[in-house]
Amino acid sequence: MIKGVLVGFGIMLLLALIPIVHFVGIPFGPFIGGYFGITSAASHTGSHFTKALVFGSLLGVLVFLMGSGVGVILTVFTQFNLVLVWIVVVVFTFYTVSMGALGAMYAQLRAAN
Repeated sequence: MIKGVLVGFGIMLLLALIPIVHFVGIPFGPFIGGYFGITSAASHTGSHFTKALVFGSLLGVLVFLMGSGVGVILTVFTQFNLVLVWIVVVVFTFYTVSMGALGAMYAQLRAAN
């Protein structure tokens, strides 16, 4: 499962770094990362829902850790509003969890049919 999460996170970063693609890649990156990342996960036990939820949660933990690091750097070295920075980190984390889980669920349901 960790390998799949790292693949999904890599896809999210790759979509965010490409200059023109990032307009679409950032909002849909967690879904696309979940879709392709769950295929790399080696977990064959449990239902589709639990695997997708675990995948989305692990992806969200990784995004929260990275976002927290960026948030700490921004609050220490810049004059950004402290509350606004952390609201963005939390909202993007929850967005990543939900979209990553939906992408993983969709990939599993497509593979089952």
